[in-house]
Amino acid sequence: MFKFPHTPTEQEPNERPARRASFGESSKDPGHTLPFPGLVTVVHSEEELDYILAGLGSRWVVLELWAPWSAACAAIRSEFEVLAKSYPTWIFLRADIGQLPGIASRWSVTRIPLYVFFWQGIEETEFAGASVCKLREVLDDCTMLGPAEVAA
Repeated sequence: MFKFPHTPTEQEPNERPARRASFGESSKDPGHTLPFPGLVTVVHSEEELDYILAGLGSRWVVLELWAPWSAACAAIRSEFEVLAKSYPTWIFLRADIGQLPGIASRWSVTRIPLYVFFWQGIEETEFAGASVCKLREVLDDCTMLGPAEVAA
């Protein structure tokens, strides 16, 4: 039997409601996608960083500010990638301060690598230096303690 095609204004009762973008997808901005857990995602612009931080919700994020000419950054680079796989609930980001001077000036970078830790897009703590032990310690502390409660 022939059925008339439904008009776009009608909503089917079995239609799924709209959902937030998941990892690897973009909800509003076709130029940016949310990073995958377990991988280090390279940030290409300040706008992309802001988009990622705003879009992740209740997730811990660590941002590594680095430079390719730095021996300290080169020494810890592979360890940072191993940690990304070891902490699957975290999002690991990397930004080259030579390519993104605006991000470098936002955090007044004087030493690299600099690690900035975020919860719900808000900076919680940071430290500078190529110490895998310190990086693992801060990751563990943030994971165990969770975000600080905000008094109402």
